[in-house]
Amino acid sequence: MIKVRHAKTAIENEEGMNHLWIQIAPIGQVENVRIQISLPIGIHRTRSVNGVDEDSTGEIFILNPRVANDVFIEIFTREPVTCEKKTINVAISYKDEVGRVTRVEHFVPLMVVSEEEIDSISTDEEVVEKIKELRQQFESSDAQEYIELTPMKIIRIEHHISEWEKKYRIEGTIQ
Repeated sequence: MIKVRHAKTAIENEEGMNHLWIQIAPIGQVENVRIQISLPIGIHRTRSVNGVDEDSTGEIFILNPRVANDVFIEIFTREPVTCEKKTINVAISYKDEVGRVTRVEHFVPLMVVSEEEIDSISTDEEVVEKIKELRQQFESSDAQEYIELTPMKIIRIEHHISEWEKKYRIEGTIQ
């Protein structure tokens, strides 16, 4: 039901960054589908990279559970974190057609390594490509409006310049 893939096999312990691709299989005729992500101490996350609905507590809402859903999350470290194997808990909860609440948890291992060890990690190229596509998609959709301005005519006012001002003045040309 839940599959999680990392962009990198580890995260750097100080100012490190990684991405998670959370894949949710179709659940069926259910409602109130929510995803909760519990991170180890010292690991933080941004809102979903692909714009999935979530509330201020970080709970993610799946609007159409009848189809497969993808959620992309950026995780990072701010301050030094102990180098060791840590666990991320991704839980999905929902209510079925008879009102029974179900919660499924998926535990994801995460290696935290030092800067010296970061060269030995590998990347999942498919996750990296998906993140790049999402970033390009959101950058192009946030296209800013540009106002075209006509260049102003420069009016030069000549005035008397003292010898001291002539000595230290820097003249530039404007074209």
